[in-house]
Amino acid sequence: MTTQRAGFTLIEGIISIAVIGILAAISGPHVTAALQSRQSSSAADQFVVVHNLTRATALRYGRIAQLHIDAPNKRFWVDVDTSANGSNQRATITNVRDVSDNGVTMTSSRALLCFDARGIPSTLGSCQPGDAQLIFSDGVTADTIVTTALGKMLR
Repeated sequence: MTTQRAGFTLIEGIISIAVIGILAAISGPHVTAALQSRQSSSAADQFVVVHNLTRATALRYGRIAQLHIDAPNKRFWVDVDTSANGSNQRATITNVRDVSDNGVTMTSSRALLCFDARGIPSTLGSCQPGDAQLIFSDGVTADTIVTTALGKMLR
């Protein structure tokens, strides 16, 4: 009477490891490229969210909200006068979004976009026209966002 042992032989284990290694070698570059292209797209998504937040903040406070775009330092943020009497006591709304740590480069045709209390782009003071173009690039892929003079986002 022979007993059967459960498990794999050494040859079967080596073949399985070889097949897994070949699959990893073939798919590895594709996965890396997909993750890299997601970096620029993620930065562009963050900008769209912050742009919409700027408009909502202007409506919420009934004052001009400013979207600061610091392309050389790869960051952007929203601020608004939060004082009760409109004494220009500016506060940053949410966090400053910094896209420099994920290898993304950022270029912008504008540095300061503003929305008035009605949510309409404004050019009062140092505010620039609402028609901006931003490009987020990770070296392989680029994601472009265009804002219109009326504040609409195009991707």
